[in-house]
Amino acid sequence: MNVSNSATARSSNNWSTASNASDTNGIIIDNNDDNNNWNTKINLQKFLLRIPKADLHIHLDGSIRIETLIDLAQQSHVELPSYDAQELKDLVFPTKYNSLEEYLRGFGYITQVLTTPEALERVAYEVTMDAYNCGVRHIEVRFAPQMHAVPGKFSIEQVVCAVNKGMERAVRDADELDELSRYLCRRSSNDDDDDASLDYASQLDEETTEKIQYLKEKQGMHPYHPDAPPHQYGIIACAMRFFLPVFSPYYEAFCEVHKGEDPHRVFGLASVALVTAVNNLRRKGKCCHDCDSEECPACSSSDPNDIISSDNDGLHGYILPVVALDIAGAEVGYPASDHREAFDLAHQSFLHKTVHAGEAYGPESIMEAVTDLHAERIGHGCNLFKWEIIGEGEGRGGKSTSSSSKNRNEMSDIQKQQYCENLTRYLGSMRLCIEVCLSSNLQTIPELDGDLRKHPAKKMIKEGLAVSLCTDNTLVSRTDIVRELSLAVEAFKLTPVQMRDIVFNGFKRSF
Repeated sequence: MNVSNSATARSSNNWSTASNASDTNGIIIDNNDDNNNWNTKINLQKFLLRIPKADLHIHLDGSIRIETLIDLAQQSHVELPSYDAQELKDLVFPTKYNSLEEYLRGFGYITQVLTTPEALERVAYEVTMDAYNCGVRHIEVRFAPQMHAVPGKFSIEQVVCAVNKGMERAVRDADELDELSRYLCRRSSNDDDDDASLDYASQLDEETTEKIQYLKEKQGMHPYHPDAPPHQYGIIACAMRFFLPVFSPYYEAFCEVHKGEDPHRVFGLASVALVTAVNNLRRKGKCCHDCDSEECPACSSSDPNDIISSDNDGLHGYILPVVALDIAGAEVGYPASDHREAFDLAHQSFLHKTVHAGEAYGPESIMEAVTDLHAERIGHGCNLFKWEIIGEGEGRGGKSTSSSSKNRNEMSDIQKQQYCENLTRYLGSMRLCIEVCLSSNLQTIPELDGDLRKHPAKKMIKEGLAVSLCTDNTLVSRTDIVRELSLAVEAFKLTPVQMRDIVFNGFKRSF
């Protein structure tokens, strides 16, 4: 693979690097449990690794490899509390937090090192490849382009293009590993024909031979297979519920331009600016490569939908796979209604919508994501059943300014319970998918006290809601998709049918 800089060159050969999750042993489920029909002879971890999966909720910055964070920090002269990988994990990304706000603090170090095309391409490649190495076949990576943009130097459009370039490269490498796994199948079926195997091997270059050796050494503990479905991806652009000038150079300039305006109005205007930039990329985005017809899938594609036009500068028009808009960040005090204009614009532009809601605020935050922002999926939604906290919160905490919001403060307990029941029924009937992130929630929800059996996902599944298990932040939460599925099987005593439905939801509810 040809690369143009040393940082990318180092990452381009890391296709075999393990994901950020700590090593876990295969979990064997007790077949004596009447609620569980798993075969006790199956190594669950190996099974979950091999099956095709989708990860619909994974943040680019929170899933950076710890070694890459250190490397990029040293290159860009960003000071870290430690440059030892394990010590940095323990200091900045502990296993437990007191709140969502505390959980988000470590992201400040990460965003400081992701302000160049090379850094973003590298991290996008590695995050996507780590997911593919865990058997993910469709991934939707989300990030906030305005957290990485630098006015006059690195635009929102260039940020998205850099991420897309890294993810495209990961798809090519992962699909190649699928094809190369055919060689192992061929050797297995031609044990008596050594000449055929030697003849095939002699046709391979050194790098390809190295990749085949990697697959061989895994002894089946890898997800690659020649008959598996191709790898795919989508990009989700995140707006921020709340930001300060210190968050990024872009936000600093934006706040300066809108100095004196109501902060909530400024938050909404920034979201509108993001949607406008994203729509331009989706309609007539330029190819983000140094265009070479032999290397650019879009420019060499035979699909007429991929090629839009050829501009005067010779670069082909190219629709980038930005599939949805999201809002993330602190939920309490920063309601969905601030971003209604931006999400209306996205809705009118046929851009999908997913919204972080019900993670750090009550059920009404989920309702407002649906009614104010046209949400088709809900990120986390942990407080869906917590009727007792309806109307609680400080200031504007998650509440819109509508009269219906004011009326909820005056509800009786019975009315609050009915409100949650009706909301749950609506989510179920409309098949709005809830993106559940177990490891992340264990870190940010003190009431769980480390016990996943208390997690509301168990009730969500029982109620028949469309649930998809996701990783959220593989570095910060020290997880991967196999671990998330394993945790769910163990904590909720899922049957194979329930697990099948959850895995299918990831594909059916993808954008």
